[in-house]
Amino acid sequence: MKFDGLMWWISRWRRSTAFVELTLEQQGAYRNLLDEATLRGGPLPADEGMLAKACGDPRRWPKIRGPVLKRFTLDAAGMYRNETLDQVLRETTRRMSERAQQRERARRYRARHRDEGRDEDRDGGRDGGRDD
Repeated sequence: MKFDGLMWWISRWRRSTAFVELTLEQQGAYRNLLDEATLRGGPLPADEGMLAKACGDPRRWPKIRGPVLKRFTLDAAGMYRNETLDQVLRETTRRMSERAQQRERARRYRARHRDEGRDEDRDGGRDGGRDD
């Protein structure tokens, strides 16, 4: 699943080693890579040109690459993954699915009650239109 946004827990970020250990420039590159990974659905290809561009400043990438990529792991498929981002994306997917199910239940409820109202109107009400 691809995302155009995600939940951002500020308190979690401020307690993270990335926030504590990275310089402001490195944090910016790291966050930009997390954004790129989010748009791609999680993993990033181990493509130096793409990583340099996605970090926000290809000229500075060689200087900041080490500390930033330390927060990612290279998987067997040759993709960089970030464990925390993977957790956030799983939670985001779970919440999106739950909300979609809630919306569907609400839609069915409204449709059912809308249809029941039409039946009552056609029948002249619940008592079949009797005047007793």
